[in-house]
Amino acid sequence: MNIIDQVKDKLHRHQERHSESGYRFVFADSIAFINANDWDWVAKHHSVFLSRRYLAAIEGCSPENTEQRYAMAYNQQNQPVVIVACQVAQIGGEQLTQESGKLTEKIRKSYQERVLVCGNLVSSGLHGVGFALNFDPEKAWRIAAEILYKIRRAEKLSGKIDFVMIKDIKKPLLKPSEVLERYSYRRIQTDPDMVLELGDAVSTFDDYLALLTTKYRGRIKKIIKTLEQAELRCEKLMLDESSDDKVHGLYLQVEAKSATRMATLPKGYFLALQQALGEDFCCYGITSSEGLVGFVSVVKDGKEAVAYYVGLDYQVNQKLPIYFRLLQLVVETAIDWGCEKVLFGRTALEPKASLGAEPVEEFVWARHRVPVVNFMIRKLFRNVPFDIAPERSVKKKQS
Repeated sequence: MNIIDQVKDKLHRHQERHSESGYRFVFADSIAFINANDWDWVAKHHSVFLSRRYLAAIEGCSPENTEQRYAMAYNQQNQPVVIVACQVAQIGGEQLTQESGKLTEKIRKSYQERVLVCGNLVSSGLHGVGFALNFDPEKAWRIAAEILYKIRRAEKLSGKIDFVMIKDIKKPLLKPSEVLERYSYRRIQTDPDMVLELGDAVSTFDDYLALLTTKYRGRIKKIIKTLEQAELRCEKLMLDESSDDKVHGLYLQVEAKSATRMATLPKGYFLALQQALGEDFCCYGITSSEGLVGFVSVVKDGKEAVAYYVGLDYQVNQKLPIYFRLLQLVVETAIDWGCEKVLFGRTALEPKASLGAEPVEEFVWARHRVPVVNFMIRKLFRNVPFDIAPERSVKKKQS
């Protein structure tokens, strides 16, 4: 593209960003204010993290630095076509990264602003945008960009928002969202989501073990035996205020070691999730004679089981493979639910790879109103810890 074409394209993109799509919108500060039937009509084709029951739970137990926002777009026939769930978050540079480096250190100390997050800072996945079935996805992303612009502008009374982030899009779903580049969003790759494919042939944990090579199958059995010999028990937890308090304390031990801490879950969140999601939520605990030493929460999202948050007593975990057993319990839960995939998330790639999980690339879209700051933010994100998933031959080769 020559210079003249570049200038024309830039002008055209500016016009696109400042032109309305022709759709009509509803905006709300609470999911309770949204038309329930219309939201559900779109959300039923998407993640449980876009469901009203989940969104009501996180509204009641939001991280202290976030507030929820919602929007719906309607066509001329008054049919809902796009839903958006956002968080307005107060983010400091120290929450983005704990890494060292001259540029990183400077931004980490000085960066402080309100951020509009399309999605959820306390979950991983495309949990901020939903489209009506068979609706043109590229057009839907254009509408989503307009919604985010309108929300950002409406927030001026509470404090300006210059930075917008859309998270998290897996590579197979990335192509239609590339139209966001026309609206000055920049694509940033994050750590991969580790995904274990179970398929529909696995109905028991033994079926899963049969998929693995002798080496990795033996490791799993050894971990189970080690905890049994140490007289540790694995059991499903029915949370109440007392046990939720213990679970939250273990969660905070893990959160304190995280390199990136954009939002911290408050006490009561896991109990609220259990009450909201019912049978689509499971919390497994590992207990010693002295009490709870580890837990893992799992969310059923259609045919996928999402390994959600874990908590550990690190002193016990140094002596016994608590974390590894918790990951196994996620697989057991997924099989009990009849799920075909386990989404393990981004952290601790090595132990997840040892269970047969493989990396799926994920991306966020980010945009800052000020071009110079936009450049610096991209620099900062490049310094956020980025792990390459190890390659492991865990599953038997199919003949």
